[in-house]
Amino acid sequence: MTKSPKSKGKDEKVHISRYRPIKKNLKKSLEAVGWKDIVHKGDTVTIKVNATHFDYLPGLTVTPELVSEFVELLGSRADRVIVGESNLQRVSAETALKGCGIWKAAEEAGAEVVNFSKQKTKKVELSRKGHFTTYDAPVPYADCDVFASMPVFKTHKLTEVTLTIKNHFGCVTDDLRLKHHGYIEKVLGDMLEILKPRLVVMDGRIGLESDGPIAGLPKELDLLLTGTNAVAADAVACEIMGFDPFKIKHISHANQRGLGPIDRSKIRMSGIPVKDVIDPFMKANSDSISNLEKWVSPHPVLSHMIYRTFFRPMKWASWKWRALTGYKGKYVSDIKNRKLWDDYNWKGLFK
Repeated sequence: MTKSPKSKGKDEKVHISRYRPIKKNLKKSLEAVGWKDIVHKGDTVTIKVNATHFDYLPGLTVTPELVSEFVELLGSRADRVIVGESNLQRVSAETALKGCGIWKAAEEAGAEVVNFSKQKTKKVELSRKGHFTTYDAPVPYADCDVFASMPVFKTHKLTEVTLTIKNHFGCVTDDLRLKHHGYIEKVLGDMLEILKPRLVVMDGRIGLESDGPIAGLPKELDLLLTGTNAVAADAVACEIMGFDPFKIKHISHANQRGLGPIDRSKIRMSGIPVKDVIDPFMKANSDSISNLEKWVSPHPVLSHMIYRTFFRPMKWASWKWRALTGYKGKYVSDIKNRKLWDDYNWKGLFK
């Protein structure tokens, strides 16, 4: 791991455990990071879940069962628990949350489920260290007592990994937020400054490697990671996945802004030692389609044309091209060989 610049941040906690049995291990993991010192009687807790797809595929979105258990545990102490996501570039937050089963799981556990893109907002002043100077933040996360984040261990074709900090990109309520990818580390730093997440529950039952955050490959980990700081949680998760967090732009930027520590000497670790669970992930692909996305996403006009106006025909053409080059055939073969999506609608990825 690259040597750190002068570290910033206080002593934060990260705990690693096995995923199953989830009820028992989630409770112990949250106790290990002192969740009852963070969530108090009468509090409102808002959770940003990872719901990046309209079908549930293990590793692609956070597991509904984990959301249910977290909401139930929080509800034993907090007065109000809110679970939210913003509109995606292709579908509404409602479609994604309901399609992947999170809406039902959260609601049945006692949470209020919301689309951040449809909520009243309040203007928040920022420190001018990033992209925005002010931001119209949805009230459910701007005014909550505790903000919590539920990411998944995943790679990302544009940002290398998508963990806790990148999960908060879904708090940007513009569904064409891809236009911010040219300076995404600054936008994510701004979101982190607004949200100030106090609890992280990272789903590592099954992660996603290769061409994430959607068209990747499921990878079984059987891990649960909890923490009190997004930067610290992501730094540890990166090490597990075989990435150097100092080389991930948005994580390094957040660290330099004083939003959390990367150095493990500044992180109070507990549970399973990191060295015992290191399991390197395949990095995101760099085929012609992925490279085209990397080139298009930072340009607002092109992003609008492709992702808003011509998305369906462009996606169809992309997978046709990938079929001709042999990429799609290998991808389908890899999915079948892993047997982790046998009971799920993974063919919907191509639609």
